[in-house]
Amino acid sequence: MTSAEFRAVYQALPADLQNRFSRLQRYVLVALECEGCVRVGVLTRLALRSAAAGVLDETATVLSLAELTLRAEPHTHPASVTAHRPRTAPRRRPVPVTGRIGRWVGTGPLTAATDASWKDGFGGTGFLTTDGRWGFGGHRMTPQDPVGPSKILVTELRAVRLLLSVVSPGTPMTVLVDSRGALDLLRRWRRGDTRALPAGCAAPDLPPLARLVARGDGLRFEHVKAHSGHLLNEAADALASIGRRHAAAELGIREAEERSAGLVDSFLRSWSQAAPLSA
Repeated sequence: MTSAEFRAVYQALPADLQNRFSRLQRYVLVALECEGCVRVGVLTRLALRSAAAGVLDETATVLSLAELTLRAEPHTHPASVTAHRPRTAPRRRPVPVTGRIGRWVGTGPLTAATDASWKDGFGGTGFLTTDGRWGFGGHRMTPQDPVGPSKILVTELRAVRLLLSVVSPGTPMTVLVDSRGALDLLRRWRRGDTRALPAGCAAPDLPPLARLVARGDGLRFEHVKAHSGHLLNEAADALASIGRRHAAAELGIREAEERSAGLVDSFLRSWSQAAPLSA
């Protein structure tokens, strides 16, 4: 987005929205390498698109998500890398955390999004569903890890495993994934090819997942482009980031749970108001 395009929308807004957009304009006008800033920029662009269409209630909702993401996400700009200190894993292996927001129970048709996150030797998984269920998990990479060279792909698949630990695979559900490799394997498993596994991977949890997916008559897997502004994918990405940061001992369990519940509720509220735009 150019400065002129930003101003054209900005100048037609009420003063309160102008003040809020002015604090976020750098995230859409300046190229930033920070992952947290990229997510803020995606949401801010969505808010600007709603503003250009004259839907100010939706604009305010998505803008609130951008502001929440700005506060909640880690920001690791290139200039701060030299000051980075090595992280240590928590003494106990972190266990996956799941929850549910009651006011979304019964919302249909059921759609879910899963995602994975990797950074500095720590991986995270996340998922949410449109009926209010959510979860995150994380782990540290070790030399003994049996995932082989496919750690990112395996983590994407483990995010689906976490989802299916709380939603029966027999439940009619569309699952959105942003990894083409994961999507290919999931669809092969659905067709019954449960022996297909990532190259060089000996992770013992994947064959049971393959068989579970093969039996999931209600499951349908679809691709969604990462960091394209799709609300469910952005929320799953943020949950995976929380799981990774919890595994790296950057977030305590209480803070991680509170952030996750608030984030999911906000994203689902925006999804319910703008589903045609996000689908």
